[in-house]
Order: sequence, then structure tokens, then C-alpha cells
Amino acid sequence: MNANPSVIVYAGPSVPSRLVQTLLPDCTLRPPIRRGDLYRDRERGGTLFVLLDGVLIQEPALPLREIIDVLQDGATIIGASSMGALRAAECWPAGMQGVGTIYRLFRRGSLQSDDEVILTFAAEDDYRPLSVALINIRYALRRAVQSQRLAAGQAAQIIEHAETLHFSARRWPTLLAHAGIQDNALQTFLSEQDLKQRDAIRALQRVAQGLARSAYALTARRSQHLFVPSEAQREQAYAITAGLESVALKQDVARWQLISGRYTRYITAIAAASPSSELAERLARKRELDVILDGLAFTREQVGEVAATRQAYQQSAALRWVLLELWQTAATVDFAENLWAELQTSGELSAELFRWRAITAGAREARQRGLQVRRADVFLAEAEIAHAHGFHSWRMLRQNSASAPYPWADFEDYRNQLALAKRLREALFKPADYSSCGSINP
Repeated sequence: MNANPSVIVYAGPSVPSRLVQTLLPDCTLRPPIRRGDLYRDRERGGTLFVLLDGVLIQEPALPLREIIDVLQDGATIIGASSMGALRAAECWPAGMQGVGTIYRLFRRGSLQSDDEVILTFAAEDDYRPLSVALINIRYALRRAVQSQRLAAGQAAQIIEHAETLHFSARRWPTLLAHAGIQDNALQTFLSEQDLKQRDAIRALQRVAQGLARSAYALTARRSQHLFVPSEAQREQAYAITAGLESVALKQDVARWQLISGRYTRYITAIAAASPSSELAERLARKRELDVILDGLAFTREQVGEVAATRQAYQQSAALRWVLLELWQTAATVDFAENLWAELQTSGELSAELFRWRAITAGAREARQRGLQVRRADVFLAEAEIAHAHGFHSWRMLRQNSASAPYPWADFEDYRNQLALAKRLREALFKPADYSSCGSINP
């Protein structure tokens, strides 16, 4: 059956792509949703959207305003499993439909944090999960207790430990070993319990049944105007710079951007508009595929032998390599001025300045309160910085920083500052403790 461009599913680690195509063969399958995807796909004719997975920390997440705008434009949006369940619980008053146990738990307040559904995955391997979502840990342990494979006290102990771990460290061998349990049969049983996938399947089945009986109104757009992102409409109630746009302020912002990695959002536009950057010439010189991909921790096996795939990886890797070169030479007054101009043009100046000041103030407040960073705070800070720079890990960023525009000690200082800010946020807004495995009862 040909794909229906008006029915779009955003899926990743919650459900294998082959299962999506089996349950809903006429859909258009997209990667995990991110900011701007709904606007784009609605403008291209999408009418029914199924949100299962979405980015949370790697890239800008899907905002509520985008969902509301697309709903008001006449589209149908259904959420389940992961990001979809979270957003459906937030946007149901606006007309978004939720499906499944995880959606119901979020909606009634039994779950409140995106930490419940976030995990690590291998994007190049059909988004294969590399860790276990906290909600799946709760669900699996409850099943184990119900089937008398595990005592309730042991389950509670495992959950309590899982809640203290960074989401990337939540794996069954680690959790069971910490609890002093060596039981391969139990580990296999727990690994097979997947509430996120179960909810994703429920949602896809419901959509397939609804389409079969024409239950969904596949409504065309009510307006042909392009959507305007909320950040472009945001009212400026005050002057974010307090009237000061000194060279020193611009250089401070540029330094923060270059160390935090947020510069990657803007440097391509800056380089493309600046003849002195020689962007095209730099790209033309980067044709040594093996060298480029080795530098990005790719292998020939990962790239594959299909010419189109190799070319796509080559182009992406070449651009990343050139941006790394530009990064290494960007600590100049000219870059600071060009960055400031790009932030103003893109409408992101206020947001970036607010983020910069919030991190600085948050770290200062954390010190005043005597808060101590934890390993999880440091891990999150390192991951955020490394990913923003385009590297898979803090170690890879360190390896590629020899010619960075600032000494490595500056990166470590910012890592510590960001970790303190995250610690303060946790102290101020820590969600309620849902340590009881009894909270899940689908």
C-alpha cells in the first residue's frame, strides 16, 4: 500500500519501524519529533499526526504552542507512549487525544517528569534502546511482583536506586546487580516488559481502526498562511540588554556560545554570509571520507556501502568538520559582532541572553545555598555541552579541543557552572517522589 502523506507517525525507540509499518502501512513514518516538525508537516498537507517519540535534550523539544496552533488549524493529533503521552496530557484541553496507560498516568498527575520516559538509543540502528525508561522499570517490576517472581520490598529498592541514576545508566544488569540479584530468568522477564511499546501499539491500532471506519476528519488547512513560531511572536516587554550593547557584552555572549556549544545553531548562517569564512572552499577541500568519518567516530560498517548513504554521511560529516574548524578560529571581535547580528535577525537574542543569565545566576544561587553537585548533575552538564558541540561524549569533545578558541579549563569551569545550575533547578522544582511500584496498574 502506498504511504499516505496526510497520516504521519513520529516514532523512535518506543516501537520498531517495521511494527509501525505493519500496524499502519499507509502512514508516513518520521523520526522522533522536534520543534518545528508539526508546522512543517501541516504546511505540507499532513492532517493526522501520531506522536510517539520526540527529542527532549538533544535538540529543541516540541513546544505546546506548536501543538495548539496545528490543532486550531484543523488537524488531528494523537499522542501516546513517550513524548506523545506527555504532550497529550498537557494539551488535551486544546483537543489533543491521548492513548494508553502512560498518558493516563501523566494526565492524572501520578507521573509528572519527562525523566519517566527518556532513555538513550542508537539512532543508526532503528532507534534501538540502550537504556530502560523509568516508567518501564516501574511497570516491569510491578509485573514481577504480581507474578511472584520478586518481593515487593526488592522491587521498591530497585526503583529507589533507579530514580537516583542518570537515565543513560538505567539498565537491568546494573539495577539487579545493585540489589544483589543474580537471576537470568528474571532479567529476561523484566526486559520483555515494555509499557511504552505496548502503548505505542495501542495508539497505532486505534488509528488504523479509526481510518478504516472513516472516524477521523482528514481536514485541510483552514489558512494558507505559514505558521509563525511562538518565539517570533513573543512580546518584548523590556530591553533584555538594558540598553547596553557594548563590545564587552557581545564578546561575553560569544564566549559563552563557543564554550557551551550553542554557537552551532547560528554559525552556519554566519559563515554563509561572510566571504572571509570561505565556507564553500572549506567544504570542497573536505572530501577524504575516511578521515572525516574517523574523526566523528564512524566506521565503514556503520556508513555502509550504498552510494547514496555514503554521500549523505560524507556531506554531513564534511559540514561538521568545517564547523569545527570555524569554531577553532571564532574567538574574534568580528565573530562576536556577527553572532549578535544573527541573534537579532533570527529573533533569538532575548532567549539566548536569558538562558546565559539564568545559568550564571542559578550557579551563584546554588553556591550561596551550599548545594553540592552530584555525579548525575555533572553527567547531564557534560552531555548537554558535548551534544551541543556535535560530539557523542565529553571525552570526544576533549579530544577535539586542542585547537579550541579557549583553554580546556574554561570548558571545565562552564561544566561546573552548568551542573550547579541544574542542581539548583532540581532543588527548587524536584517532582514528587513516586517510588512505589504500585503506582502503575494498567
